Amino acid sequence: MKTPAAIFGRVSSELQDFQRQINDLHKVADRLNYEVVTVITEKISGAKTNEERKGIQQLLDGARNGQFKKVMVTEISRLGRSTIETLKLLEELHKLGISIYLQDLNIETLNEKGETSFQTELICHMMSLFSKNERRNLIDRIHSGIKSAKARNIHCGRHKGTIEAKEYFLAKYPKVVEGLKKGFSVRECVKLYDTSLATVAKIRKQVFSTQQLAV
Repeated sequence: MKTPAAIFGRVSSELQDFQRQINDLHKVADRLNYEVVTVITEKISGAKTNEERKGIQQLLDGARNGQFKKVMVTEISRLGRSTIETLKLLEELHKLGISIYLQDLNIETLNEKGETSFQTELICHMMSLFSKNERRNLIDRIHSGIKSAKARNIHCGRHKGTIEAKEYFLAKYPKVVEGLKKGFSVRECVKLYDTSLATVAKIRKQVFSTQQLAV
């Protein structure tokens, strides 16, 4: 019996083509006795967040629905360029029992028992280190920008007594809003969309101010 698999391909711009990725992975699927049940592609920067990427959201929806047991990519950067976002994606797929096949390394991230392999743990460890470095660099850039702005007498942050516009705030969390409207509880949304309990509660309050949802 063939193992159901999803092929995922990504390129960064409209001028690039992902067809070679797809063709190569189809050949690998035949060799490994995988049945390709879906092919998901996107043309978007891998530096975007998972929530901003329709392809990643489609991949996660298919995984949650049990559509496939494997995700095939030519290399891990196809899943994302941001180590923070890629680690989050790997963690969620692994929790769902989905193994990722990396063609360039010829390895799967989960073994037959559903456990991460040594190679996978090493890759995730390295990505975690890169993630910390990304955060450090981001914080440094923010602090540098604030310092530069203050030196030019430019106000930073919200003005005293103001609050973030409701529409702008909700626009940052479209998947959470959609999940709440579908009937998911606050705690379910926290787990599904990797968002803090306080943030989801705030979103619920703004969207459903006249309704009561289960926590």
